[in-house]
Amino acid sequence: MKIGIISDTHGSMAAIRKVLATAPPVECWIHCGDYAMDANALHNMINQTVYAVSGNCDVMRGPVEAKPDCFLEIEGFKLWVTHGHLYMGETRQISELAWWGQSMEQDIVIFGHTHVPVFKQISGIWLLNPGSPARPREGSHAGFAVLTLNRGHMPAVEFMEV
Repeated sequence: MKIGIISDTHGSMAAIRKVLATAPPVECWIHCGDYAMDANALHNMINQTVYAVSGNCDVMRGPVEAKPDCFLEIEGFKLWVTHGHLYMGETRQISELAWWGQSMEQDIVIFGHTHVPVFKQISGIWLLNPGSPARPREGSHAGFAVLTLNRGHMPAVEFMEV
């Protein structure tokens, strides 16, 4: 199963359109917050399932419908989707997310907040950040990720630039 993953769009419909123009066919999308309301726009553009969580900028903008965490089970993998700001603190150490993921018995933690793409395993937990198509940081390029999950196989990620 292929899953499109996007985060930190910060209200940029132009960035979302670029993602959709670049994205291969996927079964669903995950939006990791900042701005969670952009997930609604994404859904309206593609009419596919979009799972979304709220981020720190969502909270500053006022009440949001999206919750800070979403738990999914796909192809036998337990996925925890979060923006990350509530679990990394000011240090933005992704190892803290691995600790939380392990505590919650998850296989993959999908998060945003740092705007920097990453896919690595820490303490047996896969950590995935798609980066940002609107505001990349630390020399990364604007983009998103496609996660491929097949039961019994290791997860695979392709980072795509826009």
